Amino acid sequence: MENKNTIKKLIITYGIILGLSTVFVSVIKYAFGNYLEKSFIESIIGFTLMIVLIVYPIKLLKKENKGYLKLSEALKIGLGISVISGLISVLYIYVFANFIEPDFINNILNMEVDKLKKSSITTSDLKKSVEMMKNYMYPMMIAGIIIMNLFVGFLISLITGLALKKEQPIFEN
Repeated sequence: MENKNTIKKLIITYGIILGLSTVFVSVIKYAFGNYLEKSFIESIIGFTLMIVLIVYPIKLLKKENKGYLKLSEALKIGLGISVISGLISVLYIYVFANFIEPDFINNILNMEVDKLKKSSITTSDLKKSVEMMKNYMYPMMIAGIIIMNLFVGFLISLITGLALKKEQPIFEN
């Protein structure tokens, strides 16, 4: 029972830390006025935060379990942290898009329309695309955040779990 409580505590603690760290990066981007642009540096920071804040609690669990770690425990921790972090990010996006920057979705839509205009798209196809984007952009953004968090969290925890796993022997001397 103690192990379940430890895993739950690690998931909640590091999920919140990762989620708040992601929000902090977004707030900094907004403060500097480039919240619509996705930069390579931002991607590296986000990926590094995910790696550190998933690998470290898995290592902590292994240490607490006297050097033993099951792959399933590593996956639980990684996916749990990813879910909590993703939910915090979604909550932030909701607050941001509805209260802080109400034109956020329209600004993204305008950027996408500009990209489409530069391509060889017909006017009727452009209108159809814009209507579809208006209806689905926000839900797709939310789903994308959750799915990407889970996918990356799964990969990180899988690789970490495979590298660090050590099954406890059934009979100890």
